[in-house]
Amino acid sequence: MRDENSEPTPLSAGGYEQLRRATETYREDLVLRLGAEVGLTPAEMSQFEPAHVTQRRHRGTEHYFVVVPTDGREAYLPNEVEHDVRKYATTTDISETERVLPVTPRRLQMLVASVGTRAAERTGRDGLADVSTRDLRRHFARTMLGDGVPPSVVMRIGGWDRIESLAPLLGEPSEDEVLDALSPAPADSDGRAVSGDPDRTRQVIEAARSVGSALSAVNTRSEVEQAVCDRLTDSDRYRFAWIESGETDARTSRTAAGLDETSLEAVRGSLAGRGTDFTRRACDTRDVQTVRPDSLPNSEPVPIAVVPLAHGDTAYGALYVALDGQAVPDVEADVLVTLGRHVGQAIAAAERRKLLLADTVVQLEFESSDEQDVLVRLSAALGCSIRLRGVVPIEERSLLCFLTVREATTDAVFDELQTTDAVEHIRLIRDRGTESLLEVALSAGSTITTLTSYDGTVSRFVAEDGVARFVGEFSNETPLRDVLSDLTDAYPATELVAKQEVERPTRNTADFRASLVARLTDKQESVLRAAYLAGYFEWPRGSTAEDLADSIDISSPTLHQHLRTAQQKLMTAFFDDDTDERASTLDP
Repeated sequence: MRDENSEPTPLSAGGYEQLRRATETYREDLVLRLGAEVGLTPAEMSQFEPAHVTQRRHRGTEHYFVVVPTDGREAYLPNEVEHDVRKYATTTDISETERVLPVTPRRLQMLVASVGTRAAERTGRDGLADVSTRDLRRHFARTMLGDGVPPSVVMRIGGWDRIESLAPLLGEPSEDEVLDALSPAPADSDGRAVSGDPDRTRQVIEAARSVGSALSAVNTRSEVEQAVCDRLTDSDRYRFAWIESGETDARTSRTAAGLDETSLEAVRGSLAGRGTDFTRRACDTRDVQTVRPDSLPNSEPVPIAVVPLAHGDTAYGALYVALDGQAVPDVEADVLVTLGRHVGQAIAAAERRKLLLADTVVQLEFESSDEQDVLVRLSAALGCSIRLRGVVPIEERSLLCFLTVREATTDAVFDELQTTDAVEHIRLIRDRGTESLLEVALSAGSTITTLTSYDGTVSRFVAEDGVARFVGEFSNETPLRDVLSDLTDAYPATELVAKQEVERPTRNTADFRASLVARLTDKQESVLRAAYLAGYFEWPRGSTAEDLADSIDISSPTLHQHLRTAQQKLMTAFFDDDTDERASTLDP
């Protein structure tokens, strides 16, 4: 595993120690330690009581744990942190059943942000100013994984329910690490032979590596599937391969390599006679299935491994690979499952790319009063208005939603969302009394997450007083029947209001530049151009803000003002895809 410093974060390279040195109270330091060394969320910290600490003895060593009330898990409490908790409880006269940190989760988030700002000012590391409680938990996971703690253990003590949540923190293993992990162990002390074939393991790894390198050079789904089949059959391990579409896939064509169409149909016919849908079974179990056809054209039948191709909740079918006459050992099955996830991710990226480049999209408009949707429930409970400003995918199945909330106080919104399991993280970006801009990470619990699981985009979402109206856009090849079925099954009080095919306006480079120039003042354009040409946006920077200000002969605060405004207009021109111009009955 790579060292965490290979992918710098605000808390790497001594950042966490600098953050702790910026604390000014014992409580601030304790909050940091509970997040970064125990892995507690703000909601869990606010409920933490001394009575929740338990003690166990294992192999002659005392270990401490925290029973987390929200989910019942036992988080590991390092001895030093346990000592600090006990000392803090004693000095502040907190009883066993009193909360150690009797404040709201939002207050704890603000406390961490305040310490981060202070640390940034003292150290000059600007990244520390943006540190959040989410970064503390990520630091906890990175540290545990870096110390060699198995991901399954980190998931259990940290409260993550999906291995994908830790995937961005695992890093890309080196070739030697892969070979060491997959190579069979040497003979034991009794001289007994170990199972496994190093040459076969090497062949499997080489085939997977070849597929991985091919995926980086293709753009469409058909290219992805053909590259997978071609690279696998080029190896010494697999005789032929083909890909079958899944139940949720509207495509009917198949991609194959290593055998002709007649032979492929003969093999498929042999498997169909078994009365089992192997593609569906592989996708349901998310594991490799092995089947031996009754016969093969011009050769003896060999085992066929059926590998699920999936990304998140979406299954894209299965990869069928004919082996070289041997069964699939566990090591190879693990490699193939991982390969299937990578292929599924590549297919998902290709489908999203196609949607972005499509001249026409299918637009579905819905209305929902189903309070199983967290945002519908929030608008009903507080009598407020919620508007989605944008969505950014994070991890594998989570979404970072930017929401404008009106007619509700920020405290009330935080209190309501903190009780929802589907909400992983909340951050206040801007507060204007009864209007706020929030960053909310959703893992489930919303119609938004259901639509995006089919690689759709949610162009509009407005929830008011318990009723949401939203628009999803999909490519023409998306299985819309499945989208509707999954959405209404999960949220029964949801109905389709309109369906139409919408033509996207064509914008070329000249149009984009013209729209941007129209937004910028002469001074803003001059400052932005000067910053670009002077290398201000490069890393490392070719010029500092002070250098630019001197060159343009303006004050540093004025330069920052012009630069920020120009950048905001540039980002608006880039990310504003003329959504408001598209036909819809939903008011913008």
